[in-house]
Amino acid sequence: MKVKDLIIFLTLFICFFVYYVTQNPHYGVLTGEEMTVHHLDMVYEGSPEVPRGLKIADSPAYPIGSQAISLADHMSGMMRGVEVTIVAAYETTAYSTTYTSTNSGMLVKDHKWIVHEEFVDVGDDRLADSTKTLTKAEHMKGMSDAVHTIDNSLKTTVYMVDFVLPNGIMVTNHKWVVEEELAPVK
Repeated sequence: MKVKDLIIFLTLFICFFVYYVTQNPHYGVLTGEEMTVHHLDMVYEGSPEVPRGLKIADSPAYPIGSQAISLADHMSGMMRGVEVTIVAAYETTAYSTTYTSTNSGMLVKDHKWIVHEEFVDVGDDRLADSTKTLTKAEHMKGMSDAVHTIDNSLKTTVYMVDFVLPNGIMVTNHKWVVEEELAPVK
C-alpha cells in the first residue's frame, strides 16, 4: 500500500507542477534556466502612481500616447522588439541595482530600473555606485524594503509603458524603460 500511495503522491505532484508552470505568464517565452529568473515575480498590472518629486519630462523624444520599439533586454528578452505605448515620461536618474528578494530570497543582479525618487531618504544627489539603500518600489514582488546596491546609474528620461508580451499577456504601467532603450516605430 505504501508504494501505491507514493505513486499517487508523485503523480499528483507532477500534475500540480506542470499546471503551475503552464499557468505562469512566462510559459512559452522562457526556456531552460531562464525559467527560474526573478521575472516570474513581475507585476503585470502596475500602478500609474509615481513617487512624489518625479519631474514630468518637458519634451520627451517619445510623447505620451506615442508608440516606440523596445530595445530593452532586462526582462529576459521579453521586451526586446515589442511595440510599447508611452504612458508617461519623466526626467530623473535611473539606477540598476542588485538585491536579495524579500519574497523568494533569490539574489537579483542588475535589476533595471529604479528611479531616484523611489529610494528611501537619499536626498537629491545622484547615488554613487556600490551605495546601499532601500526602496519602496514594487516593480517586482520582493523588491520593496530590500537592501539594494547601486550597480550603475544614468541621468535620462524614463518612460512608463504598456505592451503585450509575445505570449499575449498585457503589461500595463511598466516601470521603467529608459530613453536609450527605445527606438522609433518604422
